[in-house]
Amino acid sequence: MKKKIYWLLPFLIIGLLLTGCNRNKVYGTVVVSSAKYTQVQTDKKYLNHLLQALEKFDSEKPKTANKIYSAIDELNKNASKNMSKQDKSQLKAVLISNKKSIKHIVKNAYENHYGFDDDLSGTISTEFHKSVKLMVKPITKQASNRQKIYDQLIKDTNAQKRLNNVGTNQ
Repeated sequence: MKKKIYWLLPFLIIGLLLTGCNRNKVYGTVVVSSAKYTQVQTDKKYLNHLLQALEKFDSEKPKTANKIYSAIDELNKNASKNMSKQDKSQLKAVLISNKKSIKHIVKNAYENHYGFDDDLSGTISTEFHKSVKLMVKPITKQASNRQKIYDQLIKDTNAQKRLNNVGTNQ
């Protein structure tokens, strides 16, 4: 009898650990599945990469623009994993392909050696916020919960303050 208990004990512990790992997580006061929580954390990571690159932008240094381009491409690739085709295309437009996209604004500023003024920073900020709203869309169906997750992402990345600092290195 004791031998059976000793054999069952490791399986019981493993079962409890696996059950604990599969629990839902909370982000922005919203309960989400583990997979969606992981997606939010991945999105936050790539948003931080983009914000870091934007803060270091200098129109006189080509490497800073290239870092922004690669951060935008990474964000587009990794944030759009669970999105619908329509949302993926909208995200790509906001980040890359549209004339008002972040990539286009940075490219134009770099090619024309513009410094970032309030208008450019405001346009980038608007497009950045649009992209975050699109990334949050597949996480939950309820609009109020999406807003809570969006607000928490903006807060966690300190996005507004960091977007206001875009181009201050010049």
